[in-house]
Amino acid sequence: MYVEIIGVIVIFVALRALITRNRAERLLYVNVIGFGVSALITLVINTPFALVVAAAFFICSTISANAIAYTLKRLDDEILLE
Repeated sequence: MYVEIIGVIVIFVALRALITRNRAERLLYVNVIGFGVSALITLVINTPFALVVAAAFFICSTISANAIAYTLKRLDDEILLE
């Protein structure tokens, strides 16, 4: 049940990322896709190695989320300077 719900959310967000023209919104959608894929890896593959892969993917998603937040902060600063 959880896999289907997360899968639908990831597909919906992926479509929103393709449609939107705003760069900030697109970055946030990519962030959600990263966290959703790590959750799907954990739920679908029932081996101990899948937990390691999901943890690595989750850590990489967190690092990318921090990069996205930093980029959004820089975009806000650039808008204020104009």
